[in-house]
Amino acid sequence: MTQVQTADTPALKHRWRILAVVCLVQFMLMVDNTVVNVALPSIQRQLGFTVNTLPWVVNAYILAYGGLLVAAGRLADRFGLVRAFVVGTALFALASLACGIAEQPWQLITARFVQGVGAALASPTVLGLIAVVFVDAKERGRAFSAWGAIAVTGGLAGVVLGGLLTGLLSWRWVFLINLPFAGIALVLLPLLTRGLAEGRRATKIGVLGAVSLTGAVAAVVYGLLELENPDTALHAVGFFALAAVLFAVFGAHERRGASPLIPEGLLKSRARVGALIAGILASGALFGAFFTLTLELQQTLGFSPVLAGLAYIPFALGSLVSSRATGALGKWFSPSQLLTAGSLVVVAGSLLLAGGIAVSGYPALLPGLVVFGFGISMVLPVTAQLAVAGVAPENAGVAGGLVTSAQQLGGAVGLAITGVLLVAAVEGHIVALLAAAVFGGAACAVSLLTRTRA
Repeated sequence: MTQVQTADTPALKHRWRILAVVCLVQFMLMVDNTVVNVALPSIQRQLGFTVNTLPWVVNAYILAYGGLLVAAGRLADRFGLVRAFVVGTALFALASLACGIAEQPWQLITARFVQGVGAALASPTVLGLIAVVFVDAKERGRAFSAWGAIAVTGGLAGVVLGGLLTGLLSWRWVFLINLPFAGIALVLLPLLTRGLAEGRRATKIGVLGAVSLTGAVAAVVYGLLELENPDTALHAVGFFALAAVLFAVFGAHERRGASPLIPEGLLKSRARVGALIAGILASGALFGAFFTLTLELQQTLGFSPVLAGLAYIPFALGSLVSSRATGALGKWFSPSQLLTAGSLVVVAGSLLLAGGIAVSGYPALLPGLVVFGFGISMVLPVTAQLAVAGVAPENAGVAGGLVTSAQQLGGAVGLAITGVLLVAAVEGHIVALLAAAVFGGAACAVSLLTRTRA
């Protein structure tokens, strides 16, 4: 049964505090996406990873997280957003502790997989809770803008934190740093959301649909990971073929099964589908540009990992300004219009970055960093807002899972294409940023084609 929220519901009175708590967890999850990369050399030396097994410290997390998002969102709808948030965050924290005390490679890889499971369960509920507790459209737009700024800056903060923690303390602290964040959220959120105490809903989850979609997404993500390495590029074809078969099984189950994973009608909205596609494209631009710039800063300009992280401060400033501006602009412009405008700003930022690399030197990159940060931090929150708009509370979790899954998939696509371009193109760094501009232009086109008045 759907619980009706009123102005007297305590959770609605505490909605901004709830936003702060869920954004804290979102920040933790985004930091974890990047903080580990800096620590990989230290992890390899201390635990004895081989060259072939070291990538699984990252891949195990990506596969679990990317593959389980939609199914985890549906579970959240079944058992309640708050329960799913608490369980997912607690599981993530326990797995982080296991990572921090691991003594063998297999222990760390297993704990990273469990971390991904916890993140997959917690992440969709963040968007779901924002959609449920912010009933006013303008306030919801401001909340999504804050979420977007936190999500983008969290990934950048991970690079700096990874270098500082590994250099000053130990690689183990890149995992243990998650514990205080999770502890605060686990204490505060149940207190703030008592008015949202949710009973178990009658939502049924088709096992075949959940397994086939999870396997299909995981196969696509792993195929893209294989595509980044020229030596394993042919393996990607097999994983993409497997994904096609599993997607076909999923589609057949959704049409004929009694318990579809994605509620009927959820993907019949042109604006929602367009927002999800735009989210894939924008995430592809972000991850591709981020990876390219990191290589440019460290390999070409000779920055250390910590200094390279600090070099993104103009990007973060653009993102924070965008968060405030998007919330204000939402009073006069629709989310669809903001998506179109933000996508064009992403194109401009990508072109400025490509020009900055052609000129060479960090000062030449500054305008592009600010403009790109502004644009991408406008686009991603708006895609999330459009994707969950009008969704019933009992479907908020799966809608949030679709948004996060689209962004994760887009990031994997962006990284794969960037990796190929960096190897194949003569001016690889410039071409990769031009590809980010193409992603942004495609997102703009999608927003125009799928725009509705609503």
